[in-house]
Amino acid sequence: MRIMDDINTIKKNDPAARNTLEIILNYPGLHAIIMHRIAHFLFTYFYSSS
Repeated sequence: MRIMDDINTIKKNDPAARNTLEIILNYPGLHAIIMHRIAHFLFTYFYSSS
């Protein structure tokens, strides 16, 4: 799953990241990636089929 890969990458590269919950709640870059993926899915689902 791509979100878990992103979380594991943050854990591996950021020494300040202590656990998964902290990353999910406090990392705005991760929030941006997740929201972009949701928006892209919705756009391709609803608008690309026409």
